[in-house]
Amino acid sequence: MFAAVSIMPATYVTYVLVGIGLTIWVAHTLRIRGRVFLDKGCMGNTELGDSLSHLFSVGFYLLHIGFLLLALKLGGKVADTTGAIELLSTKIGLVLFVLGLSHFLHIAIYARIHGKPRLPHPPAHNHAVTAEVVES
Repeated sequence: MFAAVSIMPATYVTYVLVGIGLTIWVAHTLRIRGRVFLDKGCMGNTELGDSLSHLFSVGFYLLHIGFLLLALKLGGKVADTTGAIELLSTKIGLVLFVLGLSHFLHIAIYARIHGKPRLPHPPAHNHAVTAEVVES
């Protein structure tokens, strides 16, 4: 019984620290790399781009840290180190899955604001390699 009492707080603290660290990393990446899309979508209005970027970041943090804390009790109690590692891997895996889904949602939002990516010039045709479609 003593082992279960002492291992759970360490498991919770590790889960929260790793989860918050991953959330900060993904939010920072989205904010830095998504900036180009926001600037183009806002047609050069950097003040509007800054505002949208900040609002997206705040919403991202609230959503993910809230989820992280709500999921803290999922999985039950563990009595040994092996159980703690298994519980942590499950919880952190769930956090990564939700972060990944959110990441793709943000990309979709950026793409919707900006539009589909376009090449600056049409690609040059390579005449050395050609293919012919033959209908049967």
